[in-house]
Amino acid sequence: MKITLSTVRQVLREALGFESFTAGFIRNIEEADWCPTAAINREGVLVYNAKFVAKYISSREDLFSLIFHETLHIVFQSFIYGCGSVENLAADAIINAVISQLYAAESGGGKLFAKLYRKEGVEGLLRPRSSLQNSRFERLYQVLYTSWRKEKQLTTGEMIQTLKILLQGETFTVLLLGSHVPRNGANESAPTFEPIDRETAARIAEDIKKDIAGGREAGYYPTISELLMEALESKLSIRRSLLLGYATDRKIDRFKEEFRERHSIVSPIPLYPSKKDLVLLASGLLPLYFHNTLNRPMQRRKGIAIYLDVSGSVNEHLPEILGILRRLRNEITSVYQFSNEVVETSMQELVRGKIKTTFGTSFDSVANSILEKQYEKAVVITDGYSSISAELQKRMKEKGERIVTILFGGASQTNDFAQFGEVIHLKDATA
Repeated sequence: MKITLSTVRQVLREALGFESFTAGFIRNIEEADWCPTAAINREGVLVYNAKFVAKYISSREDLFSLIFHETLHIVFQSFIYGCGSVENLAADAIINAVISQLYAAESGGGKLFAKLYRKEGVEGLLRPRSSLQNSRFERLYQVLYTSWRKEKQLTTGEMIQTLKILLQGETFTVLLLGSHVPRNGANESAPTFEPIDRETAARIAEDIKKDIAGGREAGYYPTISELLMEALESKLSIRRSLLLGYATDRKIDRFKEEFRERHSIVSPIPLYPSKKDLVLLASGLLPLYFHNTLNRPMQRRKGIAIYLDVSGSVNEHLPEILGILRRLRNEITSVYQFSNEVVETSMQELVRGKIKTTFGTSFDSVANSILEKQYEKAVVITDGYSSISAELQKRMKEKGERIVTILFGGASQTNDFAQFGEVIHLKDATA
């Protein structure tokens, strides 16, 4: 089967939706002898081995399984604990089970994996409809492919540890899909694959999470959904588009806003001629040079004033929140912690768990800080249990303050910050 860019994008859009970022991320297709199967690099280039494709990829279902396997690899990069042979095996086992079951229609029930791997032994974990009854791998296989189990399910980390115990250090040779390039120099022609950047990985994770939440997991295979969601959640941070809407010029971080700037160039070719040039052309005069008006992409640094509730009532939620904020640490330099008072802290200290709190909650302290620092926009992350004095509310309205309130826990959607902007739950802010 011939692989083209249009075919690759089409099969992904049919599965994830025609507005899918993931389909658009793949920008080129290349053949590569060094790659035993296929892989996607950080530039969005899908490379594939022509001999492998000729032998195993005979239908759109096979092509979808191959491409989507590589897409899920992007999500599992840096989530799986290490990159050893057992870790790679566990990642591929989960990915293949997700595709075979949650994307059964698109993958033909995972028929590519059934062609690639034997039903017995460790390879049986990598395919549906294996014969692993009464084998040492039966329990793990049931975790991946059984919908009716009632006991506590395994996490990805527990799966890896279980596999290490079952294999007891024995070596195995299995052809794994993707960029599992040996680190011992056995394939010197293979390039080093750099991890996909955090923002791209997050957008791909958002695509897949949205698709799964649309109903694929309804009624069956809860375990495999949970294993996939565990990896997806590790890639998500607060949506960049949401934060960008509340960026401020008064606080400069490494958070970048992209925009287009109009500029003029002189050229003998009328690419985008100015109004003056069009008037001359309409009057029958041909200018020697045209003043073309173009838009060029530009970036400028912006700031995000984040106020994080660290009162006593939020203790149980702080690990989740800090995990999300940790993924912003390269862009956001500082955060304001608030309880009864506001304290500015570096993002580095915050993600290390250095919390300064009086254990109370005062929205007045946040309002005063926003007004004093003259922030026209801010982000408040809170469980919502406090209020703002009438006088401060009046001053904030006069200043035209815009605030997005990100709630967690069982917080109410109605609080005193709601009158200044959006109120959104944390899980929706990252979805």
